[in-house]
Amino acid sequence: MKKQAMILLTLLSMSVVTTAWAAPAYEGGKLSNRQGPSFADKEATKDTQVLAAEADTKNKQAVKAVLPITLYGDEVNYHKADGSFSATGNVRVMQGGQVLLTSKVEGNMQTGDVYLNEGGQLLENFSDMHGEWVHYNFNTKNGELKKINGKSEEDFFKAPHGTIAAGVITLDEGASSTRCPAVVHDPCILFTADKIEIYPQDKMIAYDVKVYLKGKHIYSRDRIINKLDGSEDQSAIPRIGFESENGMRLTYQDNRMLSKKDVITSDLAYYSKAGWKPMFSYKHDERNFYFKLQTGNEEDSDNNWIKKSKNVILAYKPHHIGKLPVAYSLYFNRGLWEDDNQTSWHTEYGVYLNHDRINLDQKHSLFLDLGVGYKRVHEEVGDTTESTMLYNASLGKQFDAKWSSWLSYYRQNITNNIFNYDQPDMGREVQVGVGYEFDKKNKVIFLTRYDEGERSLYEYNLRYIHKFCCFNFELEYRDIKFNGNKEWNIKYEIMNW
Repeated sequence: MKKQAMILLTLLSMSVVTTAWAAPAYEGGKLSNRQGPSFADKEATKDTQVLAAEADTKNKQAVKAVLPITLYGDEVNYHKADGSFSATGNVRVMQGGQVLLTSKVEGNMQTGDVYLNEGGQLLENFSDMHGEWVHYNFNTKNGELKKINGKSEEDFFKAPHGTIAAGVITLDEGASSTRCPAVVHDPCILFTADKIEIYPQDKMIAYDVKVYLKGKHIYSRDRIINKLDGSEDQSAIPRIGFESENGMRLTYQDNRMLSKKDVITSDLAYYSKAGWKPMFSYKHDERNFYFKLQTGNEEDSDNNWIKKSKNVILAYKPHHIGKLPVAYSLYFNRGLWEDDNQTSWHTEYGVYLNHDRINLDQKHSLFLDLGVGYKRVHEEVGDTTESTMLYNASLGKQFDAKWSSWLSYYRQNITNNIFNYDQPDMGREVQVGVGYEFDKKNKVIFLTRYDEGERSLYEYNLRYIHKFCCFNFELEYRDIKFNGNKEWNIKYEIMNW
């Protein structure tokens, strides 16, 4: 029955809420996201590939082991001779944090079949899903579900039919998803697809996608590919925003799938000050590694632009080292880089080790994230080679449902004297952050960044975030002490789908 619950839970992925792995990660040779640790997930330091590998191991172990399940019902019957069983009346099937509620369940332990002929409800964490009819076979790992609907976190979803085969969940008679709770009126934003393929803990592929605004069809796409870990910035419709350096921003991403592993992506971006800044890429994605070819423009967190041509990235995704709570990743990057001053063949490579989150109390409200890495950079112009170690440590505390705080340390030396792009603001940074969540829709984050090398205050950062039913609004104010600049940034965009 655990497999049944897990398969049902996996279907919640169709709502494509992408988890933000907000702990520092090794991306393209830099420590990304110096915005503090994640308080949303207790395993936030683990990469999706690591989690997927762990899930595979657990599934294999579960097949060999007897699963501890508690079954309640007004009437429970089991026939040892042929393996058949049934339960009726207020049936509850519980395992860990999973609760399956139904009025009737029947099946056979020998054949592996389980039937919920009168439907059922699955509750786990913040997920609530209903299915009017369910069949799953533990031996063949195949299944079928009918008339699915529910809520996962902030997403409402529906699908008339789904099948499970070879580890892939297929919603083959259409599906819809929205974050708008409207019942009487049309939702503000609604997505529909004729068919959805879900590769658990990896990606979702939706075919013949339509986007509706207040019931009116405004946009269509042949296919959408969504990484379920949120590792890539994705959008089904254009997004708008404002930045002090670049002015008004309009962005749109288009994915064209050549195969289930090969995708051509066009990141189209226009800025009122910086102008037209597109990026085009081809990516071949395997489970353990990916290959990417880029040409176009990219911007770092300090508004430094770089034009990349023939830029090749080969990356080995994070994996655990045996049974140790440490994941490692590798990457190699070579391309022709250009800014306003010069052009150079840029080559870099590196390795990063990330420790699983260390919980320091039983409630997991006090935790420590640790990471260490090494990178080496060579520029053809000037024939320069630089290398650096990378370190990060974050101590986080969740005081209650509203208050959280953290203390972080980052260290990374400058490795490029030719381009300013992708270089750290400071070699040694101490960061203190405080977050307050007024309610589920409103949050304030205050961040102080201190330059430990120069022994001076670097920046005050204040962000206000408001969630509409289908949109995010973010207002950011930066008081940058080291140069006296003050910046305002505004984002108003549809939530990732």
